[in-house]
Amino acid sequence: MDNRYGLYAELIDSFDEGCDLCSRYDSMPHQYGGEILYQSEMHFLQAVGDTPNITITVISQQLGKTKSACSQMVRKLIKKDLIVQERNQNNNREYYLNLTPKGVDIYYAHEEFDKKCLARTYESLADFSDEELLTYISIQKHLNGVFAKDVEEHDVLNSRAV
Repeated sequence: MDNRYGLYAELIDSFDEGCDLCSRYDSMPHQYGGEILYQSEMHFLQAVGDTPNITITVISQQLGKTKSACSQMVRKLIKKDLIVQERNQNNNREYYLNLTPKGVDIYYAHEEFDKKCLARTYESLADFSDEELLTYISIQKHLNGVFAKDVEEHDVLNSRAV
C-alpha cells in the first residue's frame, strides 16, 4: 500500500471517529437551565427561539425534517412547557410557534453553554495556522460533496427497491 493511500485511510478513520463521537454526544441527554433535553429537542427549541412566530413548515425545511416529525417534536416541547402553539388569525390551518418563559430561559442557558463549547474548541486550534485551517475546510467540503453523492446514490437505489 502506498503512503498516500495510508494517509487517506487514516483521514477516513479519524473522520469516522469524529462522526461516532458526534453521534454519541447528540444521543446523550443534556441539562440546560434545569431541563433535560436531547440535542434534537434543543435544536428545535433553538430554531423557535431564533425565529419568533415560526411555522412547522418553515422549521421542517430549516432542520431538514418531515412536518410529521416536527409535529411530534412540538407536542413533546409543549408538554415540557417550553413552546406554545398559537393559531394564525389569518389562516386557521397554520400555527405559530414561540417559546414560553421557561423555553426562553433554556434558550439562553443553551446559548451560554454553546459559547463556552465554541470557545474551548477555538482555543484548542490555536497551534494550527490559518493555512492549515483553510486546508482542512477545503478537504472537508470536498468530502462532504462525495458523501452527498453517496447519500443521493443510496436514495436512488432505495427508491427503486420500493
